[in-house]
Amino acid sequence: MSDQLAIFGGKKTVTETAPVWPRFSDEDIDAATWALNEARTKRDFISASFGGEGLEAFEGDFAKFLGAEHVVSVNSGCAAIHVALMAAGVKGGDEVIVSPYTWGQTVSPILQANAIPVFADIEPDTFNLDPASIEANVTPHTKAIVVVHLFGGPARMDAIMEVAERHNLMVIEDCAQADGASYKGKRVGSWGHLGAFSIGNGKNLAAGDGGMVTTNDKWLWEMALLFGHHPSRQGRQLEDPELREYIDSCCYTYRMHPISSVIARSQLKHLDEWNAERRRNADYLSEKLSEIPGVAPPDVAEGGEHVYHMYPMTYEPEEMDGLSREVYVKALAEEGVGVSAYVKEPIYLRRRYQEREYFSGNGLPWSLGKREVTYAAGDCPVAERRCAEQEMNLGSTAWYEDCTELMDQIATAFRKVAENVGTLKEREGELSQEN
Repeated sequence: MSDQLAIFGGKKTVTETAPVWPRFSDEDIDAATWALNEARTKRDFISASFGGEGLEAFEGDFAKFLGAEHVVSVNSGCAAIHVALMAAGVKGGDEVIVSPYTWGQTVSPILQANAIPVFADIEPDTFNLDPASIEANVTPHTKAIVVVHLFGGPARMDAIMEVAERHNLMVIEDCAQADGASYKGKRVGSWGHLGAFSIGNGKNLAAGDGGMVTTNDKWLWEMALLFGHHPSRQGRQLEDPELREYIDSCCYTYRMHPISSVIARSQLKHLDEWNAERRRNADYLSEKLSEIPGVAPPDVAEGGEHVYHMYPMTYEPEEMDGLSREVYVKALAEEGVGVSAYVKEPIYLRRRYQEREYFSGNGLPWSLGKREVTYAAGDCPVAERRCAEQEMNLGSTAWYEDCTELMDQIATAFRKVAENVGTLKEREGELSQEN
């Protein structure tokens, strides 16, 4: 007989805690202090309007880190996607293929661009867009694909780029959760025509808030500047004569705060090291969980290098005598394992998309479409099944240092729950009714 579960009065398994995140070192604090001191005598040093030395230095360093020609800093990952869509030439009524299994802010910039999201299904192993489903959803009205590298795991970019090239589509990579991830030797964000990154507080590169748009195309870079930065910087850096004709104040205020850029630049030097440690801890946990019924550890696309912004798992109820995911997660929580759902419901089944009404009203952007685009249950069965039955995530994965003891305890908790499945099944009705 195994140890009594904590949910029935037994001893809690997990006593270790993950390191605090974000991590701000003395070096980061010194960098921010230095920038403020410089600003005492240099008015433009922390001016996002004019660009600013610190901000443009970070853009340059991030471009080198990524292997990209150009970077434009913005104030969030969501803004980065919006800017990328505009730079890519997405117009009102255009269709943009995107994943239904993601954070909502991957999709809302499509609506902000007055374009129409078309949802392709995901792969059951990587949880990223399935290239075959992308191809099946291309229409004469498709303009772009927004590819999410969800949880820090890279999508199969070679296959996706092949689809895009066949149909002359622009590809925008949502790398908000994948700072530093790579696929087949190339960093994510350098595969598509444009990349969108985030340095929000919980991200692998965390500097308060901010985002970056990346590209290897100078014209796309200038378009991003024109859309999201101050006319002062546009006047200094735009070279295309036609684009210069549009330098005025009719643009979005999407500029990154310069202090965020200084902190991000300081932290960027350690990102690969931190990601490697996250990977080491995650791989160790995956090896342990692969031997335990009821849970499947995350898979990684062949040739991919995951950075584990989150640690996604798959619940396998058939291995747990049909025990509901709700009760399984409750039992784990009492053992000290904070497992939760992330997406919970495919984007297209949410009220806004069912009503096809955004903040602009008047049926926009759907009323601009060249055809009727509607959303219904069954559109993306893999994503729907994951949300309804399988989705589980360890959301706090700040495993940037040795967390072996924590990983061992988490695995022990999963095994303990699996070994007590009979008792949980017997009391499932009672446990399901408890808050």
